[in-house]
Amino acid sequence: MKWIIEWTDLVVYLLLIGFGLYAYYFGQTPEWQALKRTVVKRPRYLVAALILLFYAGIGLLDCIHFKTNTQTMSALDYLMSSRSVEQEKTYSAPFSLRLYDAELIKKEGHLQQVYPRLNFAGVGLKDSSDSQVIDILIRISKALGLGLSLTGLLYLFCFLRWRQYFCLENKRLLTAFYVTSGVLICLVCLSGFLMFEYHILGTDKVGRDVFYMTIKSIRTGLVLGTVTSLFMLPFALFFGLLAGYLRGWLDDLIQYLYTTLNAVPGVLLIAALMLSLQTKIETDADLRLLLLCMVLGLTSWTTLCRLIRAETFKLREAEFIQSAIGMGVGKTRIMLRHILPNLMHIVLITVVLDFSGLVLAETILSYVGVGVDPSTYSWGNLINASRLEMARDPMVWWALFGSLVTMFFLVFSVNIFSDAMQEAFNPKAV
Repeated sequence: MKWIIEWTDLVVYLLLIGFGLYAYYFGQTPEWQALKRTVVKRPRYLVAALILLFYAGIGLLDCIHFKTNTQTMSALDYLMSSRSVEQEKTYSAPFSLRLYDAELIKKEGHLQQVYPRLNFAGVGLKDSSDSQVIDILIRISKALGLGLSLTGLLYLFCFLRWRQYFCLENKRLLTAFYVTSGVLICLVCLSGFLMFEYHILGTDKVGRDVFYMTIKSIRTGLVLGTVTSLFMLPFALFFGLLAGYLRGWLDDLIQYLYTTLNAVPGVLLIAALMLSLQTKIETDADLRLLLLCMVLGLTSWTTLCRLIRAETFKLREAEFIQSAIGMGVGKTRIMLRHILPNLMHIVLITVVLDFSGLVLAETILSYVGVGVDPSTYSWGNLINASRLEMARDPMVWWALFGSLVTMFFLVFSVNIFSDAMQEAFNPKAV
């Protein structure tokens, strides 16, 4: 077994290392302490943080790649190995033992319409609904028993060691913490007990497991949000600081630049850039994903740049900046040491808010055919494939349902967590 690192994984690892170093050196600042107190101040903030950590854990498992003798797979593929390689003939409904479409077979000289049995679902079960229901109930009871037992162990461990560290003295916060953790643990246990025997969300047109594809799409959504922010921040900070502090003709030039970019519809601009480079990247799915992040970053920095420019205008007239100018401090040192730290609250809040917009942007771009590579697992590709399946009879709804539910909880949690950051970094918040 040989460990390998792909393009997008390398960027994610570097981002995680940078965030870890930042948290190590600046984690004890008053701003981060305020964010910590705010997250454990309201139950909804704590629940959103736990859900985001759950998504981040799944995405990190999918970023750890290694190469075996036959194929390249991630740690998540290894945990879901049966569903990553097994493939049915065509559509099948959730928890079904047979194909969704009937086939005509000739039996005893007559054509008969039958629904063939699946090859990799309910193999050891009898062909009856009673045995299937009993087997599902037994697996659910085992999963819930294991999940509740693990939740109990988590409760004992946190009660003995982490209670004071997280400042979870409020009963409502403790209840939210343990209930959310218990639900997430039970969901993992349910998935583990059911997915190796059934297709939880059915299969698609070519027989691939939809539940597996939905879980694999989490990595794509997280990579798009984080890596795009990584490409967006340097442009927004550089141009915003220069325009706000130096003013004059440079401010006019930068304003003209981002006003022109805003005048062009974002989807059309991204589509034009992706189509112009499509011939060079059509053979590398990860390179196309990385290029899409770069294009989204280059076209989405204007809003943050405008906010930074306006805040720099205000800070430039502050007394401590005027004192530094009077003492002969250089312009570069003033912008980096005095103005930039006072802009980080705006940067963090804006980046978190833009994260959900970037996840939704991938869905729209994949729908119009200029998003990630069609072979890449993403919510946009699932929704794009579902638009034709919803019009058929009988309707195939489970691919759209799975992608929308997982995307909804990610985007909703990010928006709730952005409220926590706004409350922590805004001194006027009540």
